[in-house]
Amino acid sequence: MSASTVDPSEVHEWFLHRGLPLVLTRRVRSRGLISRSAPVVAGVGVLVAVTMLLADWTGEDPDNGYIARLSLIAAILAVAPFGLHVLHQRGTTASEAGRRSAALAVMAIFVLVMPVTASGWSAAAVAEVPAFLMVSLLAIWLTYLGFGSILLWAFRFAWVQLGALGTLMSRALPLLMLTVVVYFTGELWQLAARMTRERLWQTIGFLSFVALVFMIATIRDEVNALREDRSSGPGPGALLAGTPLAGHSVGRPTARTPLSPAEQANVVAVMVVAQAIQVALFTTGLFAFFLALGIIAIPDEVTMLWSGEQTCAVGTPPCAGTWFGIHIPIPQTAVHTSLFVAVLSGLYFTVSTSVDPLYRERFFEPLIADVAVSLAGRDAYLELESPAH
Repeated sequence: MSASTVDPSEVHEWFLHRGLPLVLTRRVRSRGLISRSAPVVAGVGVLVAVTMLLADWTGEDPDNGYIARLSLIAAILAVAPFGLHVLHQRGTTASEAGRRSAALAVMAIFVLVMPVTASGWSAAAVAEVPAFLMVSLLAIWLTYLGFGSILLWAFRFAWVQLGALGTLMSRALPLLMLTVVVYFTGELWQLAARMTRERLWQTIGFLSFVALVFMIATIRDEVNALREDRSSGPGPGALLAGTPLAGHSVGRPTARTPLSPAEQANVVAVMVVAQAIQVALFTTGLFAFFLALGIIAIPDEVTMLWSGEQTCAVGTPPCAGTWFGIHIPIPQTAVHTSLFVAVLSGLYFTVSTSVDPLYRERFFEPLIADVAVSLAGRDAYLELESPAH
């Protein structure tokens, strides 16, 4: 296959679909950047609007006008990505101009209209505009880096490998039994009752950072080993069969140029995100389990005894908890304890699976095989793009 028979747009879409945007040139990644960033901004806007809606709706004195305005904004932002997709599918110059204008309108709604809707025409609304603007700029920058491409590929791979998570969770029953014993500890409930939500998130962030560093170190070694020795696996021709680059390496070796720092970070990132999604699903499942266990097994009197917590009023249960400003009918101490134990279990799960042979067979080896295809495609793409080709 020669360079003339390769469709560049298909190759670009193939790399984006596989979560490797940093293999592409800056010119390709900068194309239509505002239009491609608008759906991300719209999604963030819908999430923020829904959270604000629920916080006001579950409060003591809901403002119906405020709820109606936010509902309208959330509806507009929710349908915006579909409109942008329709304009993109037309592919004409006029539709591209319309798509760019619509994208700018979406960002204007998020940056300007949402703060005014939340705080009215006031100094508080003006003060919130820079924060919403920074979120929009961050979305544009992440789109340029191809973060959405990486995340979508990782979600697809994690979904395909969801069966491996079920097998591993069944093997994690000894860990679950141990954490159940820790869960029924009065000292832990006392700590959770006196820990503010801010300090709890700081603790969770620290434990998540430790798990992330461990995953990066482990996966980086795997990528280096895969890059240095691919002689025992199939050749580039077999790896690229059925891809836009199929046939390019048939009958002759493809040069294996070293990965640039950005490319190496991209390859490591897709593998880390795929594994992090499984850890997050495991941790979320444990969090829901411990919440249910606390509600079923621990009476309100024991909750107050362990935590030393006082009721909101005489003769009433412990104070209800909140979740991102939304009131939930679960004691705040139970939320803190369940979240803390679940995150600790997630950290243990991250470390233990690195040496689990079943996890490597069911999840890690298919992940490495998938990345091997991407690396073979990267080598073929660079050879096609080289001036000497």
